[in-house]
Amino acid sequence: MADVKIDELLDDVQVTLPSAAEVRARGGRRRARRRAAGVAAAVAVVAAGAVTWVALPDDAGRDARPATRPGPTLVVEGMPRMLPPDQLPDDARRDWRTEEAGVKDFPLPRIADRSTCPDAYRSRKTPRHIQYLDRYYATKGDHADATHRVVEYANPAVAARELEVYQGELAACGLHFTAGDKPYYSGAAKGDGSRLHVTVERDGKWVSVVEVQVEGIGG
Repeated sequence: MADVKIDELLDDVQVTLPSAAEVRARGGRRRARRRAAGVAAAVAVVAAGAVTWVALPDDAGRDARPATRPGPTLVVEGMPRMLPPDQLPDDARRDWRTEEAGVKDFPLPRIADRSTCPDAYRSRKTPRHIQYLDRYYATKGDHADATHRVVEYANPAVAARELEVYQGELAACGLHFTAGDKPYYSGAAKGDGSRLHVTVERDGKWVSVVEVQVEGIGG
């Protein structure tokens, strides 16, 4: 099947979005992996459960944050591995559900909603990229939403630079970094007081960002 690319101009950004065929292929591959049996499927399941969310070095080779080696599951069979709802943070309390899987571009370093971290929405020319985006909503607990973005850049250096810019916006919006086995950013956003929990990963030219936003809990 021939790939179809969509080019559009968004805030002076040249963007390549995954085609509908790619999105369908991703869904088909995901379902196929879930249905598969035998040793290969078992290995895939083990790998899928081994995601390590990290902040990685910047272009100059300096560690912006303590980091561990990224897990091997960011890309599977040439396609990004989008998180199923039950692998989002705090699923036992929130019982996440997938709301939308599509091709709308939501480029880094944007964070959550425009009112949440408005400075992250400043006009900025970002490099050419291909982005995949899933949205989720919580069925339990506080009103919460989440997104998972996986972005492919031209090369690892560009990916590292864009991740560094995004991490800077997280700090500027009031989030604090917590190290550990599963490092993350969290805090009350300066814009509207929403509580944010953000995990990031980079594997070569790929960047993955998971944002959880809980509304109405300022301070």
